[in-house]
Amino acid sequence: MAMALVEQQKVVELALTWPQQANALVIATPETYVEAGEMLKGIKALRKEIDATFDPIIKAAHAAHVEANGQKKRAELPLAEAETILKKGLVRYDAEQEQLRRAEELRLQELARQQAEAQQLAEAAFLEAQANATTNKDEADQLRREAETVFEQPIAAPVVIVERTTPKVAGISYREVWRFRVTDPTKVPREYLSIDEQKIGGVVRALKGSTTIAGIEVYAEKVASAGSR
Repeated sequence: MAMALVEQQKVVELALTWPQQANALVIATPETYVEAGEMLKGIKALRKEIDATFDPIIKAAHAAHVEANGQKKRAELPLAEAETILKKGLVRYDAEQEQLRRAEELRLQELARQQAEAQQLAEAAFLEAQANATTNKDEADQLRREAETVFEQPIAAPVVIVERTTPKVAGISYREVWRFRVTDPTKVPREYLSIDEQKIGGVVRALKGSTTIAGIEVYAEKVASAGSR
């Protein structure tokens, strides 16, 4: 273990010297150009040494990470399943109770409207009966006008509110999550569409300069690479 740590420290310290060497080299002559190329090959060689030093450590750590994640997932999966079942049940029950509450509210509201209408009709009928019973023509006309006014008034039924019956559980709450589904892709506005860069990149790498895609400019970038010493 101690030897491994020494080797790790050695390659790290060596790597840290390379940016300064690269900055110190001004590529302005054939000789410095060749020197820069040799430095690139030196960097590649050092990278191989770094791989040999750290890859086994990374591989072991990754294996341990994968195993730990696997164990955690196996422990969490049944809980996630149970949580989904319970949440769906809660939402379903709450929706059913809300539907029943609204139906009862509408029923009571209609009943209240009918009672208000019956009371209004009874009041108008009472005024009409008084008009028919009086021998005074002016009084009868006045009572009939009042009856007509009462009859023509909008029915003022009281607002009925039925309280929710779903019990409150501390820590349990509901929120609306707005989602969407595409019903006709051809009607989706352009600003909501995204370019498939991965697909275009594959075509460009395959066809290179022969690529012809409307709205796409194809170009090549020169990138330097270095072989091993």
